[in-house]
Amino acid sequence: MISFLKGAINTIEPTFMVLDNGGVGFTMRISLSTYSALKDEKENCTVHTYLHYSQTDGMSLFGFFKESEKALFMHLISVNGVGPGTALVALSSILPEQLADAIGKEDVKTIQSLKGIGPKTAQRIILELKDKIRKELNISLQSVSGQPKKHNQQDDALSALVTLGIPRATAEKTLDGILKLAEKTYTTEELIRLALKRSN
Repeated sequence: MISFLKGAINTIEPTFMVLDNGGVGFTMRISLSTYSALKDEKENCTVHTYLHYSQTDGMSLFGFFKESEKALFMHLISVNGVGPGTALVALSSILPEQLADAIGKEDVKTIQSLKGIGPKTAQRIILELKDKIRKELNISLQSVSGQPKKHNQQDDALSALVTLGIPRATAEKTLDGILKLAEKTYTTEELIRLALKRSN
């Protein structure tokens, strides 16, 4: 098991990053919170990792800026019906501390609003994780707020949404609708979260 990796960021996008560790590039899937925290970093980054294996997809590496976010991810995938992809989308749809709070408060409505999680799965998540999460709520699950990027946030958001499984046409239409009604300039992360909420 690879618990963490240290190195320089070679590439980073809202859904994945490549970390150069001793001349070897490790590609890993990441959440928006991790992207926000690391997108402006280059050298001496520590990424907490989880290596997943499935018969259909083979090995996939998941990376997290905070160990507490990784712990929440591990809790989620321990629940029957919640795979790594669904867990990562959940952690990208709302902030990790908001998700932990929703589980601890048994907020079914918030949890089932996340893409890929239906009412029964939401109830199962709460039933199996609420006690664990309540014990761990003293852990600070904080993320660094993202600043607007200099290049096109809409293009970055579209690319991320397609990677997360949203059909391109649907993602484009959703983003256009958000931007038409926008009263401010959204960051890439904000656009992705808003689009995920609308596409569920």
